Amino acid sequence: MNKISFLQLQNEDSSLAERMAYIDFKLRFTGFINRSDLNDMFGLAEAAASKMMKKYTEIRPNNMEYNRSLRANAITVDTFEPLIIVDAETALGMLANGFNKHKLIDKPMLSYSRVGNIPNKLSVDSVSKITRSISCGYAIHTDYHSRSSNKKEQRTLFPLAIVFDGKHWIFRAYNENDGRFKNFSFTNALNVIEDSSLIRDSFKELAQDKEWNTQVPLLLIPHKNLTKQQQQDIKLDFGIKDESKIILTERAALLWILKNQWFIDDRTDSEILKDTELNKCKFYKFKLTNKDMVDVMTENLQPAIDNMK
Repeated sequence: MNKISFLQLQNEDSSLAERMAYIDFKLRFTGFINRSDLNDMFGLAEAAASKMMKKYTEIRPNNMEYNRSLRANAITVDTFEPLIIVDAETALGMLANGFNKHKLIDKPMLSYSRVGNIPNKLSVDSVSKITRSISCGYAIHTDYHSRSSNKKEQRTLFPLAIVFDGKHWIFRAYNENDGRFKNFSFTNALNVIEDSSLIRDSFKELAQDKEWNTQVPLLLIPHKNLTKQQQQDIKLDFGIKDESKIILTERAALLWILKNQWFIDDRTDSEILKDTELNKCKFYKFKLTNKDMVDVMTENLQPAIDNMK
């Protein structure tokens, strides 16, 4: 007997389809679902939520079972057959911004195209394992391709949060190998294996990550080496109004990313002089004008250079 598809459900009963899709998504990417989730999402009373759970098990009978320790219905990974087809980037976007049924049916309100879109750049299977471990609080093992050493290294990680820098999806994790909190690229995490027997200790929680929880103020101005037209273009691109500066705060854990994405010059006077003597002409969009303050706030934290290893 052929299992019913999401498209069939959508054609028959769009309201039911949305609720079934939400259960399916929540199971796959967080590892569990309970009645309160359906109440929060759809305002369903307990009896109605139970009815939706039962309906889902009729549609996908081997996808979940009750887990007493979680006090919720948990995914049965070995037999899970997804109801909805969703790519990894869409899934991460919904985990960050909330479930959106319109993302599943690809019907934008206006004509839309994304530049340079690479299909299946991220593995849905790997991403779901990582996001489930964040939600459920256990470890993953992975052959991680390190950018610093340019080789694969076996690592045991406790993923904690997801980050999007405008181009790439990243996850913050406690690295069991060296006992430090760091940023990791989803694309570089290969052969991901979940380990639900290795539970995250309290000192490995995101609340203990000083870099993540330290907000650093930044005062940026368009770089003096830019032409007047380039400076004006940057002002328009970044919404700089009357004053020629940007004031923002960023997590210390993400400063390295912002510096490289925005081409921020945070060199000291001696470093600038040395680059000038060596005739090094680097392109910068902004100059960090409160470097002394940033250095004071981050001097007792993990070195920023470690964040993307």
